[in-house]
Amino acid sequence: MPRRKKILFYSLMAALTLLSTELMAQAAFYLAYQEFYGAGPTSPPTYADAPPEGDTDVGNRRMSHPYYGHVQTGPSAPLNQPLPARREPGAALIALLGGSVAWQVTPAFRSALETWFRDHDIPLRPVVLALANGAWKQPQQVIAISNTLALGGEYDLIINLDGYNELVFTQTEYFAPSSQHPFFPHSWRKRTVLTNNEKLLVSRIYVLRQRQQRLDALAPAEPWRRSALYGIVNRYLRERTTAQILALNHDLAQARTEYSLELNGPIWPAELDDGMPPDPYDLSRTALRVWYRSSVLLDALSGDAGAQYYHFLQPNQYVPNSKPLSDRELADFYDPQSPAIPAYRDAYPQLPRFGAELRRQGINYFDLTQIFADHPETLYKDNCCHLNRRGNQLLAESMVQHLTPALLNLGRSTPDPTPLDAAQRAISPVHSVNKLYFDVRLTDYNTLYYSRDHCRPADTAAPFFVQIAPPAAAESLPAAAASGSEPYDFSFSFDRNDGTRDAAGRCVVEYRLPERDIVSVLTGQYHPDTGQPLWQARITLDWGFEVTRTAAGNLRYSRADCLPAHLVPAFFLHITPAAAADLHPHTAAHGFNNLDFAGITPTDAMPDAAGRCIFEQPLPDYPIASILTGQYLPQIGRRLWQTRLDPEPP
Repeated sequence: MPRRKKILFYSLMAALTLLSTELMAQAAFYLAYQEFYGAGPTSPPTYADAPPEGDTDVGNRRMSHPYYGHVQTGPSAPLNQPLPARREPGAALIALLGGSVAWQVTPAFRSALETWFRDHDIPLRPVVLALANGAWKQPQQVIAISNTLALGGEYDLIINLDGYNELVFTQTEYFAPSSQHPFFPHSWRKRTVLTNNEKLLVSRIYVLRQRQQRLDALAPAEPWRRSALYGIVNRYLRERTTAQILALNHDLAQARTEYSLELNGPIWPAELDDGMPPDPYDLSRTALRVWYRSSVLLDALSGDAGAQYYHFLQPNQYVPNSKPLSDRELADFYDPQSPAIPAYRDAYPQLPRFGAELRRQGINYFDLTQIFADHPETLYKDNCCHLNRRGNQLLAESMVQHLTPALLNLGRSTPDPTPLDAAQRAISPVHSVNKLYFDVRLTDYNTLYYSRDHCRPADTAAPFFVQIAPPAAAESLPAAAASGSEPYDFSFSFDRNDGTRDAAGRCVVEYRLPERDIVSVLTGQYHPDTGQPLWQARITLDWGFEVTRTAAGNLRYSRADCLPAHLVPAFFLHITPAAAADLHPHTAAHGFNNLDFAGITPTDAMPDAAGRCIFEQPLPDYPIASILTGQYLPQIGRRLWQTRLDPEPP
């Protein structure tokens, strides 16, 4: 056969083979999908286009914050505010903490504050910083304010509006099938990062989705889109990939139902002696204690920051007899099956006791659960806890009413209570959270040493306060026994040449403390008219000595930064002899000999070449098995520190 005819023959055979293959592929495609290839959509939607079964709800505009938990990411979210706030003339800086109710009441609260300042003719502009977020519960409020204060934030008022989330979410999440730690952020398990096993599953899903996208993109490409053979292969591969994705999604969903330390948090609490977990009533009591302690911490943080703290318990429709519910509220905004009903039933009767204890400690705590008792109109807008516009207005007005004393103090204060101007702030290392105007430290001989750069006479015009906390309340002066601290206020002015300058040009003043045992010192300056602290700093003594045995058979105590206060408390010295015959009869029952000795004088602890104070105590000459020594306060028996020395190896 001539060569040209051969080429024509083979070409015809190839075309017939391709055509017959295409016809068989078209028939197979029809049998498989009940349609001819090319008659329907070229790239039909696949099941894997939907969000995978085990994926977290990434579409709700939330992100995981390393400190706060899950937070909104919208333009008005707390993280998008210009934090930390700094004082400025004519502004009253107010932090509002809490969950979604606090977040939603912020505009009404700001408006109520503006009205109050205007009605009282006080030229202050309220700057309300909403450090609140949907579903937050304690201790998230403590963590949020701690973070902003650590970054240098400054506030005049710190307000916490909470109650519902702390009582309800601890129940719903701990007793849910996921058994999440009750004091982890709300929905932590659903929104949190993935475990290592889940990350592996998600990475495999991601690779398969990339393959699926490539196959989807190739399906309508020319000239393959006209080939039924190509179409059936492409469709088979896409469906196989979709099936693999769905299977992995199922595995991912199963993995997220298993216990995980990352997702569930630590096992809490330990089961009771009978092997049964705690009942909801026990969890309510624990949640109340966490709520109470968190408020105490917020009050302490606020005081250290020179701000006043107010705690408000939010209203809720499930609080018994708190509001005559309207027909609309009963129909749409009250759920007889709500988990809030048992939570409030168990916890609410205990709230007055915890609230009374907060107020006994001087905390500005107010229960607002009854403010709607005379309001039969509709004030709630859902069956959880949130208020409509009128409800938020009434809540804001009630909060401002209770804040009146604090707002009046702000109005009486100077427009700019911070004497550090912007340039000084930039170079001063001590203007931080508690707005220290002075560096303060405790030096030898119980002397407070105040120093600062760029000191002006005006900076020392305000009186200084010093409050000393002795080891036991019984040692306090009679007038200060109730507070547990002794006041020693003093005035200081460079106008009278009371201060000096050190070698670095810093202004310095020293104040000698009384000769007595000291646990801590609180000092600062206060406004002479209002009595409000302008700044304050707390100094707590750190205890402990390094203890070694010398070749001469003595016990050597040494420490750096040694102050007279470190030497005053008594020392205990318990020696266990190697032989029972060397035990003293009076202490033989305890298994050691008691060689306690009183505190020593500063002259007995001479500093060495490195500046460490050192003193030695002789040891008995019998063989010693071990030594336990340290310091304690004889009045209350409290141990300050201790260390054990075992015999040296032969």
